[in-house]
Amino acid sequence: MSISKEAKAAYDREYRKNNRAMLKAKKKAYYAKVGPLRRDKEREERKKRMPLHIEYCRRPEYKAWKKEYDKKRREAKFGDFKDAHAVLMALVKEIHRQMPDRFERYAQAQRHAWNPLNQQRRKQRHGNIDFDFDSF
Repeated sequence: MSISKEAKAAYDREYRKNNRAMLKAKKKAYYAKVGPLRRDKEREERKKRMPLHIEYCRRPEYKAWKKEYDKKRREAKFGDFKDAHAVLMALVKEIHRQMPDRFERYAQAQRHAWNPLNQQRRKQRHGNIDFDFDSF
C-alpha cells in the first residue's frame, strides 16, 4: 500500500501542528548534545554563503523593499502617533535638504564645540578679523 505524496504532506503538516511543543523539545535536546560538535562546521558554511548574501543585499529591489520595511517598523513603535511621526520625519528631511551645512555643524557641536553662540562670542572676543593668508 502506497500513500500519495500529497496525502503524506498533509499528514505531516497536521502532525507538526498538533505536536509542535514535543518536536521543539526533541530538537532542542538533540542540538544541546550535537550542537557544540557542529558549530565550527556550521560557521564555515555561513562564511561560504556570506558573499552571496552581501550581493543580494546590494540589489536595488532588495534596497527598495528594505527601505519600506524599515519605515513601517519605525512607525510601528509610535502606535497611534505613527502619522505624526511620519510628518515630523518629512519635516526634518526638508530642513536637512534646505540647510545641510548648518545641520552638520549642529551635529558636530558636542565634539568640536561649534555652534552659532560660540562663534559669536569668539568674534566679540577677538574682533571680526579676516586673515590675509597671502601675507604669510
